[in-house]
Amino acid sequence: MNAATTVPTARGDVAADDLGDVLTHEHLFVWNPEFHRNYPATWDPGPGVERAAAELTQAYHQGVRTVIDMTVFGQGRDPELIRAVAERTPVNIVTATGIYALDGLPQVVRYRGPGAVLDMPEPLIDLMESDIRTGIGGTPVRAALVKFACEKAEPDDTLRRTVAAIAEVHHRTGVPVVAHTDPDLPNALLVLELLDKHGVAAADVVLAHAGDVVDRGYLREVAQSGAYIGCDRFGMITASEADRIDTVLWLVGAGHRDQLLLSHDCASYIDHYPETLRRQLMPDWTYSHLHLRVLPALRARGLTDVEIAGLLQANPRRLLTGQEAGARHGR
Repeated sequence: MNAATTVPTARGDVAADDLGDVLTHEHLFVWNPEFHRNYPATWDPGPGVERAAAELTQAYHQGVRTVIDMTVFGQGRDPELIRAVAERTPVNIVTATGIYALDGLPQVVRYRGPGAVLDMPEPLIDLMESDIRTGIGGTPVRAALVKFACEKAEPDDTLRRTVAAIAEVHHRTGVPVVAHTDPDLPNALLVLELLDKHGVAAADVVLAHAGDVVDRGYLREVAQSGAYIGCDRFGMITASEADRIDTVLWLVGAGHRDQLLLSHDCASYIDHYPETLRRQLMPDWTYSHLHLRVLPALRARGLTDVEIAGLLQANPRRLLTGQEAGARHGR
C-alpha cells in the first residue's frame, strides 16, 4: 500500500502531519440504539453530543488534537452523532469500521454468509469496504481502520468468520486491523495466529488492550511479533495505573517504543453501567487523563519529550498512513 499523506476524519481529510497528539482507542458513545429508542428516558443523544464535545475540547486544551473513535457495528456507531460532535469541537475524530461480536454475529448477518443457513459470499466485506471507500451510513465520514473483537481462548465459528472478513477488507483497502483482545486470558497471540492464516502481517495489526497483560514473558513474545500494542486503558479500574506505567516504560526500554499506542478506551457515554456510578467509580476515565496525570508520571520516570512525541504522534501517524511496515523494518 502506498503511504497516504492525509487521514479521513469526521470533518474531512486532515494532513497526516497535522494530527498532533493522537488518542488511538477511544469511543464517543457505546450504546444500544434499539433499547434507547424504545426507552428514551434512559439517555438523550442531544445533551450527550454537547457533553462529548465539551469533554473532547477539555482534552484539546491539555494537548489532544485527534482521537480515534473505535466504535463499530455492534457497539452503537452512529455517523450522524459523530459528525454532530465533530462540528462542536476542534479535536479531529477518526472513525473505524468492523464488527464487535463476542457472542455470535447479529441475526441480520448470522444466517447468511459462508457456512451459514444461506451459504453465500460474506455480506460484511462489501459493507465494511464501503465504509472505508465511500462513507458510513450515507455520510461522507470514511473509516480509516477495521476492527473486530476477540475474548476467546480458542476460536469458534463466529470468530473464524469474522477474522476472514476483516482480513479481506484489510487486503482490499490497506487499512490497518485493530483487534480488541482480552488481556486477562491473554489471547493476543491467538489473534495474530488467526490473522496470519489470512495473510495479515503483524506489523499491520493493533492489539488493543494487550498492554494490560501482566505476564512479561507473554508480552515480550507479543512485542517481538512486530504488532502494535495498545497501552490504551489508562483511567479504567480493570488494572493498576502503576502497572500500566511500568509496562510502558518496560516496553520502551526493551526497544519496542515504535509499537506502542496510548489511550484510555474511554466513552463519553456507555450504557453498560449507570452513568453516575460509572463516573464515581472511574473519575479518571476521561479523554484528558493521559495528558493530565500519566504523561507527567512517565516524564518523572525518565521518559523524554521526544519519546512521548513518538508514542502520541509518530506511531499513530505511521499506523494511519500505511507507513508502518517500511518505517519500522527498514524498507
